[in-house]
Amino acid sequence: MTAAGPSWYVVQTHPPAEANSAPAQPSPAHRVTRIVAAPPWYETGLTELARAHELLLVFTWRQIGVQYKQAILGIGWAVLSPLMSTVVFTFIFGKLAAIPSEGLPYPLFVLSGLITWQYFARAIASGSNSILGNSHIITKVYFPRMILPLSAVLAGLVDYAVNLTVLLLLMVFYGRAPGVELLLLPVFVTLATMIGFALSLWLSALNALYRDIGFMIPITLQAWMFLSPVIYPTGLVPDGWTWLLQLNPMTAVVQGARWAVLPDATPPDLLGLALVAGEFVVLFVGGVMTFHKIDAILADRV
Repeated sequence: MTAAGPSWYVVQTHPPAEANSAPAQPSPAHRVTRIVAAPPWYETGLTELARAHELLLVFTWRQIGVQYKQAILGIGWAVLSPLMSTVVFTFIFGKLAAIPSEGLPYPLFVLSGLITWQYFARAIASGSNSILGNSHIITKVYFPRMILPLSAVLAGLVDYAVNLTVLLLLMVFYGRAPGVELLLLPVFVTLATMIGFALSLWLSALNALYRDIGFMIPITLQAWMFLSPVIYPTGLVPDGWTWLLQLNPMTAVVQGARWAVLPDATPPDLLGLALVAGEFVVLFVGGVMTFHKIDAILADRV
């Protein structure tokens, strides 16, 4: 008889009959239950995750509801955060440092890349803390644990949609209009979502075992932003360092999302997109395997 969880199954056995006695009928009062680990090589949890899509929607909506709970401005913080960063970056890098912006107004250049980056960064921050933040649920009831990091990543799409609206309004102010390339924006947003989910699988599981991960993530994300073409164009990077940008999966994502909204921006190159696809496969497969291995002991470690 299969148990509720994907990683365990239950085998019911009966005590052997005594010697020189007639075979005893199975008695429910004397049944012995053994919990045996299921073979892990074929159970990744993805099938169960797909079956629990309704529960995923519930957790995603719950994450959206509590994100700005008891905040006076509510979802207004989703707008203020990129706008304030845009003002600061425009003054420091656009005015003082005079960093080029591919012929675009610098506020548009920065905000078009910043909203994609902030969505990705929030997905990593929320996804990595999703297991610890829901430890009170994990220790009480079983459900597919992958729902937690995935719902945390998907909840950030609401903020992204709000910020995209602000960007489009700012484009109207500067007399710019998106082109047909805007239809490709969901492709790059989907790439950011998939990479964020893949990394969240790693980080959420490891963060449950080693609390140092939670301290490292903000520092890493801050450095990662400056290694991505958010506040500067890729053409500003010397030729000897372009390989570093190509290895960064967010280079093609940020660049592609900016080009989809602002057609005058530099489009992503095919090599960068191919590297993003390959890196996602490696990160996702490794993340699923790591999460599945740690999933069996999560209830004891959170």
